[in-house]
Amino acid sequence: MKRVFTPEQVAEILGLSKRTVISWLQQGKINGIKVGNRWRVREEDLDKFIDEPNIFFTDYVHRARFIEMQRKTQARDRNLVSSIYILSCLSKPLDEFLDEGSIDTDGIRRATRFWGPVERALVQAALSLYDPTQPADINEVFSALDSKSMEVIIQALRLRY
Repeated sequence: MKRVFTPEQVAEILGLSKRTVISWLQQGKINGIKVGNRWRVREEDLDKFIDEPNIFFTDYVHRARFIEMQRKTQARDRNLVSSIYILSCLSKPLDEFLDEGSIDTDGIRRATRFWGPVERALVQAALSLYDPTQPADINEVFSALDSKSMEVIIQALRLRY
């Protein structure tokens, strides 16, 4: 018999707070069923959430770009995956600077030097995650980000570490 869990039970299983679980249910990060005004999570949905890499994408385009960039680079290394995750959320594609297993950091810096502050900060963070010798001023990066971009950086850090 398949079980159904409350948000409290899911929180206990995942080691999260009930508030986080409910937020993720509302955002669709965890599949759930609303019964009246209460959330329930089917056992198979919880198993799927646990088994799959839980990458948050800002929209469908972000997800599609990430998949394409990962395919192009054959990314398996955490540094590269976290970097292309950030680069895939940008408004303009940077695919021409990607090659199998690498990123042309100098080319990306030249191509993005006149972009707006949020996207330049995201590029700086992505390049710093890819190559630690690429300096990133943490205050400069985080002060330029909006909440959506901040979520992208946090997810990239989760992928990296």
